[in-house]
Amino acid sequence: MQSKKKILYLTRLSPYEIKSWSGVTFNILKCLKENFEVITVGPLSNRVRIFYIVKRFLYSTLNIKFDIDRPVFVAKDFANQIHKKIKNTHYDAVLTSESYLLTFFKTSKPCFIFTDVLFSTYYSHYFNQQLIHNSTLNDGNYCQKKALLKSKKIFLTSRWAIKDAIKSYKINRNNFHLLPFGPSSSIIPSKKILFQIIKKKTLKECRLVTIGVHWNRKGMDKALNLVNHLNYIGQKTTLYIIGATPPKDVIIPKYVKLIRFLDKKIKKDRKLLEKILFKAHFNVLFSQSEAFGVVNVEASAFGLYSITNKIGGIDGVIKNNINGYMFNKNDNVKFISKHILRIFRNKNIYIKKSLTSRNQYEKNLNWYKISNKLFQKINKYL
Repeated sequence: MQSKKKILYLTRLSPYEIKSWSGVTFNILKCLKENFEVITVGPLSNRVRIFYIVKRFLYSTLNIKFDIDRPVFVAKDFANQIHKKIKNTHYDAVLTSESYLLTFFKTSKPCFIFTDVLFSTYYSHYFNQQLIHNSTLNDGNYCQKKALLKSKKIFLTSRWAIKDAIKSYKINRNNFHLLPFGPSSSIIPSKKILFQIIKKKTLKECRLVTIGVHWNRKGMDKALNLVNHLNYIGQKTTLYIIGATPPKDVIIPKYVKLIRFLDKKIKKDRKLLEKILFKAHFNVLFSQSEAFGVVNVEASAFGLYSITNKIGGIDGVIKNNINGYMFNKNDNVKFISKHILRIFRNKNIYIKKSLTSRNQYEKNLNWYKISNKLFQKINKYL
């Protein structure tokens, strides 16, 4: 039996920390282990990075964003740490989601990046209303371009991210490959159990769920307006808001259930989340900015059809009329409600949408399939 190729997995934080980056870092590690022998390098020391914290604070008082991960000096220090950690270590390839770790890393082995967005896209999407310090933009773009040029293949999770990356960095389209993330949760039900639950769901009271920590960015106000409108037109509807705390001036009606942040590492929290997802009919996510939206992946795994904004990298998860629908950001809740009710008020259509949502997870959005696709692409260079 041929031995597995060795891949060096670079992360700034511990790759075993499942809370890091919504669990993506940990799940990529698991994904790689399916087909490779993985040598992890992380966590890395913040010994240089911490000197920029004061600078970040001072600029924040002027409402200027300064990124402490982007200075060239920080990227060089991370590279030096990696070199020391892997001295005399044999490996066949390198992969990271944090491309600045690759910028000054010296290697003759093929390098790969697997992430949701690149630097330019990230800043233009999430901070387009904020002043960004020139050194952050200059150093960030320099480090990003240098990392891209030494990469054999860049895996990005959406067409939106790929298109913007090509435009920003003038990298050949053939260097990019579309590859989504899988779920952050391990509580994925079997298809057989899920189908039984879907068939038993009653379609009298409509139950919506929306998950996210940041009330404004995750569009919780619009979700609230949606449930208010559905109840106003006579469709009894409950909305579960998980993780976000409303501003003090927001009125929460009795048909909205506020659920604290649920930690998937805690058994009772996992069970509560699973219970809500099984009970729900639709997943709702009206994000104002979103690089990918892992929560929509988990919704598909539970057979939930997702109602979202057409924004950012959501197109890497949602396929219209398959596992959800992406509405324009300015579409009002009256228009969105009509789409929901067309599905909800017809049992056959509802079951069909639930099953196509789960099938999209089975086909494209699970880590096993992602692992095999990643292996096939990387293995060409080994």
